[in-house]
Order: sequence, then structure tokens, then C-alpha cells
Amino acid sequence: MKQRIAVSDIESLTPAQQENLRGIWMPERYDIVAARFCINAETDDYKWIEFAVGDIEVLRGGELLLQDMRLTDGYVKINEGETDLGGEDEAHVLQEPTAFRKSESLPLLSIGQMINLLHLLDKRLYHFYLLAGNDAFSCEIGDFNSELKPALLEKPDKNTELVDVLWTTVKTIL
Repeated sequence: MKQRIAVSDIESLTPAQQENLRGIWMPERYDIVAARFCINAETDDYKWIEFAVGDIEVLRGGELLLQDMRLTDGYVKINEGETDLGGEDEAHVLQEPTAFRKSESLPLLSIGQMINLLHLLDKRLYHFYLLAGNDAFSCEIGDFNSELKPALLEKPDKNTELVDVLWTTVKTIL
């Protein structure tokens, strides 16, 4: 079972949807984040980096700087294949950044984060309902509209992963 969205899900968003997602997301320690950085300025090539947020610093002007947890918790980040510089001057070896501004980053939302977003946002824009339970306990989030029930439950193109259903719903409100 998938636990969170992937970089490919983020890439499917329009620039406007990406900005809307940044606007409603408040980064927290341990969030899993994707950020792009330039690996070749001449060809305008970019690479995605995924990292867990360690420290969050507020910069001048209110911008947030998200630091890679591997560095904030005392680990040294070693990129693959960097054990031998092959005679290259160390100044010319590409180093991955260890921190990104929130404006350069997007969250790889977990199932719980998406449920929280859907629960907090304006429910007039979409339909969201979740029911879970067992013999002793149950939890209900949202308001199930009985008029929509047949249409939702009889859809021939049902997603098999909960994360995909939640992500599709989040994308409709971004």
C-alpha cells in the first residue's frame, strides 16, 4: 500500500496548482519534501531531490528555509559515486543543496496529511467522506451526500490505492 504521493504526482500539477499547494502547506519537521535544483545551467537540466525536513528557519521577509534532516541530525550527506573525484578539482564537483526555500519545495503528502487538508478546506468545492471502524470503535469524517453515493460507489474506474483517491480529490481543489 502506497503511503504518500510521489514526485511524478507533483510533476502532474500545473504551475498554478503547485503554487496553491505551497500556499496551503505549512512545513513541519519530518515532512517528506521534493525540491528541484539545476544540475546543468547550459542545458537547463534539473534534478528532483527528496528529503525529510529537519530544521525550519525563518529568513528575512518571512520566507521559510527547509533543511535536510540528514544534516541537522549530525549525519554527513555523501552523494553516490563521490568516493573518488577522478582527478577533478573539488570546487568543480556538483554538490546537492542541503536546504531549500519553501517556495522551491513541494510536499510529498502522506495519506494522513491529505485527509487533514480535505477535512480543513471548504467542503463546498468537492465531496469528501471517510468512514473507518470495527466492532468497538468508528470514525467518520465529512458528510456523505446520499445523492452522490450511487455515482461514487458504482464508478467503473475506481482507484485501487487510497493515496491515489485522496490525491485526485486534493488536486481538484488546488
